[in-house]
Amino acid sequence: MMRLAIAALLSLLASCSGSRQGTRQTIAADHVIVSPAWLRANKQRVIVVEASWAKAEDAKDYLSGHIPGAVHANTDDFENGYPRWHLRAPAELHTAIGRLGIGPEAAVVVYGRKTNAAARVWWVLHFAGVRDVRFLNGGYEAWIRAGYPGEASVNVPRQAVFSAPLRDWTLATTGSILASDRDRAVLADVRSRAEFDGKTSGYSYLEMKGRIPGAIPIDDGGDSAGVYQNPADGSLRPINEIRELWLERGLPLDGGKEIVFYCGSGWRSSLAFLYAAAMGMRNIRNYSDGWSGWSTIYTQDPTHKGITPGWRQSASPNPAIAFTETVAQ
Repeated sequence: MMRLAIAALLSLLASCSGSRQGTRQTIAADHVIVSPAWLRANKQRVIVVEASWAKAEDAKDYLSGHIPGAVHANTDDFENGYPRWHLRAPAELHTAIGRLGIGPEAAVVVYGRKTNAAARVWWVLHFAGVRDVRFLNGGYEAWIRAGYPGEASVNVPRQAVFSAPLRDWTLATTGSILASDRDRAVLADVRSRAEFDGKTSGYSYLEMKGRIPGAIPIDDGGDSAGVYQNPADGSLRPINEIRELWLERGLPLDGGKEIVFYCGSGWRSSLAFLYAAAMGMRNIRNYSDGWSGWSTIYTQDPTHKGITPGWRQSASPNPAIAFTETVAQ
């Protein structure tokens, strides 16, 4: 009995130590991605979250059919709105998480018909401190193909009070990148080649084109690109395929350098972070503000009529390989 008590105490101390804000931990690789069969077997002890844009009463993906009991997460609830669409402040994230019925001890499974939306919400919940959050491979379509039932009614969550230490080691900021030692860290660009080469900003609401100096392109993580997802069914590519892709692109995977993933504003880089976590990688961060946060200063101007009416965009002082409308070939 004494040995059991000591073992339990040591386990508790280790758990408490590992949960302190800022403590870097390895995400258990086998706790990242789950199958429909796993969810079916564990459904009674998890909160299932369907992630897509729009409120529940307007969310077409959710209303057209979802996993029974699933609650809807509006991706807007985690972002600070027009014109930036960057990550909200931690207190606001915690409030939004509580509205989903997620408490400090909850286990959560996230899915979405758009892989990027689901990966984004998965990463946000993980960063915000949700105890156990996993990603359903293949989403609702995989669930239905497995022969499991769906439903179309709106599930209203019972609101909870959520508070937890941030896993702030998963987040890169503009300041942390500027202060980083490039001999010890590498930037991985998860945008299209056209974005990396400065031929397009990649967004209808972003003027600046270009990339962060020294970044390594690791191909487009977007849903329609078909690089990280299987175009036929939306499921994730096998982990080994992505590992080989990253090695081919020159990304160091030996753990000797920290890897910071970025895209335009954190969605595609969240998917890359998910893959890295599923590989068991430790030194990884998501630069959530991405190229838009790095490249652009937004100034409110009611007279401005550009692509972000009411807000003027100008180049930030951060070092960048930036391009004008005419790109040198």
